[in-house]
Amino acid sequence: MVLIQSPRDAAPNTVSAEVEALIEEARRRRRRRWAGRLLIGAVVLGVAAVVAVWRASGTHSPIGGGGTSSGPLPDGSVATLHTAGPLAVARDGALYVTDGVGEGVEPGGDRVLVRLPNGRFRVVAGSGRIGFSGDGGLAVRAELSSVTDLAFAANGTLYVADGGRVRTVSRNGVIRTIAGDGRPSQRIANGTPALAAPLGSGLPALNIALSPSGHLFIATGSQILRLTAAGRLEVVRAVITSGRDRGLRLGGGPIAVDAQGNIDVAGGPSGWGIWQVAPNGIAHLTSAAMYAHGNGGAPPILERTPGDAVYAAAGSLGIFRVEPDKLVASAAYNELLSRPLHDEPFTPYYIAVGPNGWLYTDDQTGGYTLKPQYASLARQQLLSIANDRITVLWHGINRAEIAPAH
Repeated sequence: MVLIQSPRDAAPNTVSAEVEALIEEARRRRRRRWAGRLLIGAVVLGVAAVVAVWRASGTHSPIGGGGTSSGPLPDGSVATLHTAGPLAVARDGALYVTDGVGEGVEPGGDRVLVRLPNGRFRVVAGSGRIGFSGDGGLAVRAELSSVTDLAFAANGTLYVADGGRVRTVSRNGVIRTIAGDGRPSQRIANGTPALAAPLGSGLPALNIALSPSGHLFIATGSQILRLTAAGRLEVVRAVITSGRDRGLRLGGGPIAVDAQGNIDVAGGPSGWGIWQVAPNGIAHLTSAAMYAHGNGGAPPILERTPGDAVYAAAGSLGIFRVEPDKLVASAAYNELLSRPLHDEPFTPYYIAVGPNGWLYTDDQTGGYTLKPQYASLARQQLLSIANDRITVLWHGINRAEIAPAH
């Protein structure tokens, strides 16, 4: 007898093993596909995170130094520096300079530029249109009017005094107003909300300084103010208690604040002297001469170094180190920078000190070159000074003082 088996009855164990193998292979393929998808997703997220961090911080080499360090470098276009104004140095050593396009150079508002390692400049704040706009957006698209001072916080935030307002530019390039409403300057009552304060819209120039602990101080010309954590302005007591100016209050020009809470103030009631206001509000004269700014122009620009020394740019007299009871002329900043061959003295109006102790200054010479189409062309340059070594960072013609020849 021959037995005939049906397919359903034939080798049941063998069929089951083949099916299980096919199922397991399908599972492995699915696992590989999902693993590939997860890997791709992780790579995409990682790249996005790196890009976000890069855009928030930026990287570039410090001026005059090797290597790289992180710092603010918003997305702005490469620009031409027309007239060098107020200066500031970031913690990474990059030099920031105000481009005074609004000072008769061409129609428009001031801009803030950063000097790149290759010597070119890139816009950090200001669209070139004069006005006030842009809060909450990119600083390079914002309208500025007249930038009178710059300062950097320890966290990399740039503070800009602009047309009676104080504005900040974050490390990711966003601009915001933190004090001032643009109205003409008035006496500020203690506790006034900072954004409702009339800090001015012209002269006197608004000046700012950050203490080592990060507190913002504002000098309006008639008052010295401190911005509180609650967003209000606190009036700083600054009273002269001796001498012929006894009882008078300092309103301030350029200011600097040290770690002990002392405030150095340029200007004052009796001339262009330099005063120091102690934490108790008592002010005393630190400059030997009442008229520290020898050319009779604006008060000296003050800048504090990382080591708590204070320097004053005093126009035609050069740069001085401010000591408790006198101004000490620095030969490195005067004799070495003079131009005896051209009979042109070194004339600094703005200064800034980097974290490495390097000093940066402008030089607006008193010499002029006659041209047929112009009455005069005032020469200007930016310099860095380190260990008595002087480097020219930029030079140009200050066309703000150009007048048509008659």
